[in-house]
Amino acid sequence: MGEKIRPDEISQRIMADINAGILRRGEWLKQIDLERRYGCTRIKVRDALTYLHSKRLVEHIPNRGYRVHEPDAVREGQIGEVRALLEAHAAADVISQATDADIARLRELAEAFRQAAFNGTSFAQIEANYAFHGVLYGFCRNEVLRELILDARQRGPAAPVGQWQTVAQLQRATQDHFDIVDAIEKRDLDLLRQRITTHIRGDRRDEEKTDDA
Repeated sequence: MGEKIRPDEISQRIMADINAGILRRGEWLKQIDLERRYGCTRIKVRDALTYLHSKRLVEHIPNRGYRVHEPDAVREGQIGEVRALLEAHAAADVISQATDADIARLRELAEAFRQAAFNGTSFAQIEANYAFHGVLYGFCRNEVLRELILDARQRGPAAPVGQWQTVAQLQRATQDHFDIVDAIEKRDLDLLRQRITTHIRGDRRDEEKTDDA
């Protein structure tokens, strides 16, 4: 009872096919088709889909089944705006509450994400990202605000099928974590809020491409 569901070979293979575009965004995941594709039992397929849904890698539509997440750019942008407001507000508590030992721990978690980003599976990346942000917003003294932050983070798709589709995007997310820790260590609230917002937006002004034509 209460044991965490962990990814197995089938969930790993489904995720790999989603990232490769073999299973397309919005495509319905019929259990009988997955059984045949991966040569496994119905129970294995159900367990895999349950795990993938728990990590927001597939959607579950009541009375219809599972499908690959199909992004809604407008809604995801709106969720990002709400997250930026909430998380930037929580930054003050992070600055005031985090001790030197806490900052060292956050740096360790940023390094763990870096290792997962370049050497681990999509699932390892998700878990390392959760760990970093879980500790980061654990410093928020307002329980309702903390709950709202975590809820808003759950409303978007997990990053491997959203933001982290290229090496450059993974490098950017990795550097963002270290930049956030550096801002906390400097006890610079304005800088921390700026870096949190940049991390949520997933962009860099200095990376904008110019048209030479």
